[in-house]
Amino acid sequence: MRTTFPTYIAIAILLFSTLAIAQTPDTAIIVGQVFDLTHSVVIGVRITATNDATGLKRSAETDSKGKFFLAALPVAGSYTLTASKAGFADARVENLNLAGGRSAEMSLQLNASAGSTVIEVTGVVGEVLTDEPQLGERIDSKQAQETPLLNRRITYLPLLNSANRPALNQGDVFMNENLFTTNGSGRRQTSFEVDGSTGNDSWGRQTVFTNLPLSSVQEMTVLENAFSAEYGATTGGVVNIVTKSGSNALHGEILGAFRPSDTQAKLSGFTAANAPNGNAITDDSLKQTSASFGGPIGSSGRTHFFVSGEYTWQNRTSPVTSPVSPGPFEGHYRGWLAFARLDHTINNRHSLFFRSNVDNFHDTNPNGAVGGNSLPTVDRIFKRRTYSEELGETAVLKPALINSARLQFQLGSPITEFDPAVFSTQYTVPIKGVGSFVSGTSQAAELQNRQYEFSDTLSASIGRHELRFGADVIHAHNGGNGKEFGGPSFLGAFTYKTCDPATTACESQAYIGNIANVNSYTQSYGNATYTVDDTLWALFAQDNFRIFPDLTLNLGLRYEQQTFTDARKDFAPRVGFAYNLGGKGRTAIRGGFGIYYSQLINNAQANYALSGPTGFFNFTAGPGQIGFPSSVSAAPLPTFPPGARMPVR
Repeated sequence: MRTTFPTYIAIAILLFSTLAIAQTPDTAIIVGQVFDLTHSVVIGVRITATNDATGLKRSAETDSKGKFFLAALPVAGSYTLTASKAGFADARVENLNLAGGRSAEMSLQLNASAGSTVIEVTGVVGEVLTDEPQLGERIDSKQAQETPLLNRRITYLPLLNSANRPALNQGDVFMNENLFTTNGSGRRQTSFEVDGSTGNDSWGRQTVFTNLPLSSVQEMTVLENAFSAEYGATTGGVVNIVTKSGSNALHGEILGAFRPSDTQAKLSGFTAANAPNGNAITDDSLKQTSASFGGPIGSSGRTHFFVSGEYTWQNRTSPVTSPVSPGPFEGHYRGWLAFARLDHTINNRHSLFFRSNVDNFHDTNPNGAVGGNSLPTVDRIFKRRTYSEELGETAVLKPALINSARLQFQLGSPITEFDPAVFSTQYTVPIKGVGSFVSGTSQAAELQNRQYEFSDTLSASIGRHELRFGADVIHAHNGGNGKEFGGPSFLGAFTYKTCDPATTACESQAYIGNIANVNSYTQSYGNATYTVDDTLWALFAQDNFRIFPDLTLNLGLRYEQQTFTDARKDFAPRVGFAYNLGGKGRTAIRGGFGIYYSQLINNAQANYALSGPTGFFNFTAGPGQIGFPSSVSAAPLPTFPPGARMPVR
């Protein structure tokens, strides 16, 4: 029997999982050591961390080396930590704010009952990170709420660091999200994590799969260089988002914003008849509202909920300068975001959470396509609606043995949809000294994406080693009909001879309806539907080895495979160090090295599928050639012209 490489990895997972506990990017760890006055370790000290917002408690006892380890702590809310043992004064630390995916370190000195305690804390929010080589910024909910954000989009928050900048090629700007690059990487290389599960869209991977209301974000950590082996399928930055959960107190907020167009500055001297482009004379009005509410369910204090939502109403006016139909064209944007989260503590050993969020919008003039010589008849309405449903479970098997798992379903229905406002044959008239007049189109697209994910992340603290081990599987099933740009024109497209506006009404029906003015005719034939199946799976191991109290060595290895490609040797070693200079947690020296692999986006298959033997092809004919319509009204042709030569595919 032949044993494959994945089989060995599966066996390694089973062996390793017997001594591991969980740590995911949406939870935190508290580690520490307890001493007495003589600086001898104290064993058997009871350490308890209590979440001030929900009442959640996690406890552990110090081992033979005086060390303790509390893992998988939700980062929502602050913590109070207590240390107690008979014969010593209790130690108490309040207002500990933890950061997702990070460890807080504590050194406690317990004195006699009549004495006092000495406590040193590093690694909490606001402190310099001294045990990891990666750089990043943590943005909490308060800072996010106070930051002016265009249209309240959280994808603008990474721009607070100059290592992130707007992409030079903004790509699908009709998606109304900020597309950015990190340290010179591509705009498709940013990886999103939401509550420990992927936030990436395997279809186009340009922004977060399902956007979140600003009021639902507990914290966002932007890593400019992710040296940990738990991050992969990217050569850019990582955006780790943790959502809010409810607390024992009812709380909420509501806000509204209104920006009328009448108060905006306008360029004088321009009208719809003489404006050179759509930016010379525009109106833009905006209305937004947002609300959130959370609290307990019942009186047990074990179940909490949090819901939030946003609605955006925007009208943007762009002038059409074509003599055929001059005047303003008003594009309408309507979008809403919805979020709901339920947290439930089954008992002291088991807890669950469920998250559901929806992102829905449509735009009747995406990216200002209508304007200038482009009439409203060439307009394509863009639609996008995405859903994300996640279930997470944390099981405390022992104080130092915790398992955490994530299961997620994501649906883009549609992930991209373009519907022509006038679904008809296209007419393009080059006008001398002016540009081209375009009317009508049959290029449409309706694409969907379904993603299924299961992940499990494990870790253990053994001596001076803090180990993490994990596996993640994402299966994407996507595709549909057509593509965003350059799709088939099944209803045909006429391209006319260059027209002189001094002698002819170039956009008139008399000129367009005369077949003698046509220079060429193009029509698409074939099939425009396709599907893509892709599985992205990965295994990783990470060891943060504390060589000395102030020096940590970070060693990691990741293996990942994408079935959409033929790459089977994507091993990604990671190595780094962090030195706590002076031992006070105020200055750190860090460095690292890693190998990274990009995820190949699934819509790359669109060009192959649509232009291949099973796709479509374009046939073009000029006057007098086979396949040239006898009149403009004869388009589209019912079948491929008999006697014409089919293009080679």
